[in-house]
Amino acid sequence: MRALFLFAHQDDEIAAAARIAYLLRIGAEVTVVFLTDGQGRGVESSVRDEESRRVFVKLGVDLSRVHFLGSMHHIPDGALVEHLDRALSLVEAYVTEDVDEVWCLSWEGGHHDHDASHLVALAFAQRRGLLDRVYELPLYQGYKLRGPLFQTLKPLNVGGPWTGRFITVGEGLRVAMLCRFYKSQRRTWLGLLPTALIRLLLGQREWSRRADVARVRQRPHEGILFYERRFGVAWEEFERHARVFLQRF
Repeated sequence: MRALFLFAHQDDEIAAAARIAYLLRIGAEVTVVFLTDGQGRGVESSVRDEESRRVFVKLGVDLSRVHFLGSMHHIPDGALVEHLDRALSLVEAYVTEDVDEVWCLSWEGGHHDHDASHLVALAFAQRRGLLDRVYELPLYQGYKLRGPLFQTLKPLNVGGPWTGRFITVGEGLRVAMLCRFYKSQRRTWLGLLPTALIRLLLGQREWSRRADVARVRQRPHEGILFYERRFGVAWEEFERHARVFLQRF
């Protein structure tokens, strides 16, 4: 088994940490690609790269298979949808080995870069004949919520059914403890961690489902998306950039 994980930012891997650990336990090869530089609010991309490296060392991932393409090739945090073609070309240039599964963050309207990375994952899979083996994992979204409120690691109740793989309390705690490595993102994780802990330790499920290519031609869900509320990025602007990419792939 050879699994490719595509993420937008250094720390998005927390959504997949339980799955990565599981795949490594069963002897799979794991390759990870980051598509933006993660730079902003006074934090350099090199700092964020190093934080994620420490997480992957803890998980047991071979660091030679972790590629910080956004940092290496200067794709700005917050602008991935404007660089979809370039991001796809870079992934294809660096991931030349065979891939059996592609994993990505959900099409959920939480962060516009997350949704853009979902598009890149589907396009890469389409080029490799793997569209039926692309799987999505939730990170955060604000469906049916208002203002600054959001849900962490909760499957979006839109689209097809989710699979909840059972994890032990110990596994959930180990995933939650990885957050300590993201020192540059303390403010972000102060907001994300409480509900993440509840879902990991009480829910004891790692949620995933097969990505549905038909869904990316429409809003992730009805109503205002979280990235519209939180980051001021309108769906119409995101969709304008994504439309041309989708027409090709």
